[in-house]
Amino acid sequence: MLFQDLEKLIFSLSSSEKKHFTLYSTNINGPKMYLVLFEEILLSKNNPISNWQHNFKNNYPKSSLESTSNYLFKTLTDFLVQSRIEQNSWYQQLHGLMKAQLCFERSIPDRGLKEISNVYKKAKESENLKNIYQAVRMELDTLHNLNFSNIDEQYIIDKQLEAKLLLKSINEIQDHYNLYELLSYRLANNPIIEENTDDLILGELNLTFNNRKNIFETKKIHLLFQAHYFINKGDYQSALLIFSDLVNQFETNPTLWNYPPYDYLSTLDGIINSLRNTLQYEEMLPFLEKIQTLLLDNYPEHFKNIAKATSDIYLMQFHIFNNQLSQAKSLCNKIENIIFADTEKHIEYYYFQALTFYLLEEYQKTKQILNELFIVYPSYISFSIYRNSKLLYIMTILKNQHDQEYIDSEIRAYKRLFQKKGKLLQIEKLIFKIISLKPQLRGNDWKKKTKETYSKQLDKIVSDNKENLLIKNFDFKNWIQSVFS
Repeated sequence: MLFQDLEKLIFSLSSSEKKHFTLYSTNINGPKMYLVLFEEILLSKNNPISNWQHNFKNNYPKSSLESTSNYLFKTLTDFLVQSRIEQNSWYQQLHGLMKAQLCFERSIPDRGLKEISNVYKKAKESENLKNIYQAVRMELDTLHNLNFSNIDEQYIIDKQLEAKLLLKSINEIQDHYNLYELLSYRLANNPIIEENTDDLILGELNLTFNNRKNIFETKKIHLLFQAHYFINKGDYQSALLIFSDLVNQFETNPTLWNYPPYDYLSTLDGIINSLRNTLQYEEMLPFLEKIQTLLLDNYPEHFKNIAKATSDIYLMQFHIFNNQLSQAKSLCNKIENIIFADTEKHIEYYYFQALTFYLLEEYQKTKQILNELFIVYPSYISFSIYRNSKLLYIMTILKNQHDQEYIDSEIRAYKRLFQKKGKLLQIEKLIFKIISLKPQLRGNDWKKKTKETYSKQLDKIVSDNKENLLIKNFDFKNWIQSVFS
C-alpha cells in the first residue's frame, strides 16, 4: 500500500512542484537516497514496463526500499504542506493556530494572541466556523490563564456568546452534512430513490425551515442535497435549476471558495451532467468554458488534472452525440496523459474513448480499450458507466466476431455481475432479447417487421426516468436501426 500511495503522490506533482522539491531536498542534511528513489519513480511514469521497486532493489541492494520509501513520503508531504501554507488560507489558519499554541506553551502570550487575531480574521473572511471557534476558544483560555488582566467583563461575555453561537452554527452544518451523506450512501446502494429517502427528505425540509442563518456552507449543502435528489429521481430540469442557483452562490462569494475549489468544480460538473442527461448539448458549452477558465488560475496540478479531465470528457461526449467523431478521436489522443484522481471519471474516459472507436467501426481498438478498463477496474458495478462499458463490450463482440456462444457467455456473466445490484433494467433486457434473436442471420422482411416492434418498445422504455442510467450514455435507437439493417 505504501508503494502505491507514494507512486500516486509523486505522479500527481506538477512540473513546478517536482523542481521545487528537488531544490528543497538539497537543503536537508543527511543521505539523499530518497531523491534517487524519487527520480526512479518519476522515470517509471512514462515507461509502463518499468518496475521501479525492482530497479531500486537491484541497483541499491544495501538500501532498504521500505525505509527509503517511508522517508521519501514523509519528506514529500512535509514539502507539500509547507507549499500549501504559502498558498492556501485554510492551511495558513491551521499553521497560525499551531504557532499560537507554541507561543502560549513558551510563555509568549502577546505573540500568541497576535497569531490568534490573524487566524480569526482569515477564518472570518473564509467563513471557516471551526477555525473561528478555535481562535475564540484559545483566546479565552489564554486570557483566563492571565487572570483576565486589563480585560473588560463585557468583552469576555461577548466572546463567550460568540463561541456559543459558533458551536450552534457548526452543529446545524453537521446536521445538513448528516442528511446529505446518508442520501449519497443510500443512493449508491439502492438507486430506486422512492424506496429509501422519505425520512431524509422530511429531515432536510425540517432543517431548512428551522435554519434561517445566512451561512454559505449551509446553503451549499442544502442545494447539493436537493440537486442530487432530483438527479437520482430523473428530474434533471429541477436539478439544473438548483445547480444554477448553487453556481450563483459560488460566483457571488469567491472569497469563500475552498482552495482549490473542488466544490465549485463539482457544481459545474453537476450542471453539465444534468444538461447532458436532458440532451441539451449546446447548453453545456458555457459551463465547460467556466471549467476551462479554472485551468488558467494558479491552482495545484492535481486539481487542474481533475478539471481538465472533467472538461475533456464532456467535450468528447459533445462531439460524439453531435456525430463529430474525428474531433472526438482527436481529443482521445490529447488526454491520454491525464492522471485521473476520480475513479468514475477515469471509467468515463475509457468508455467514451471506446465508444468513439466503436462508432468509427474500429472494433479491435474498442475491445482493446475496454479490456484495459476491465483490467484496471475489475468490478465497479455501482457506477452506471461501468454497466454501459460491459454492454458496449457485448455489442462490439456482436459486430466483430459473430460468435454466439461467446456472446451468450458474456451475457450470462453480465447478468451474474449486475443482478447483485437488483433486477436488470428494461433496456438491458431488451438488448439481450434482440441479441438472442440472432438478427444478423435473418432476412430483410423479418428485420423490417421486427425492427418496428422493438423500436416501439424502446420508445416506452426511454420515457421511464429510471432507465436513463444507461440511455444517457448510448444511442440505443441508432443501435436498433443498425442491428436490423
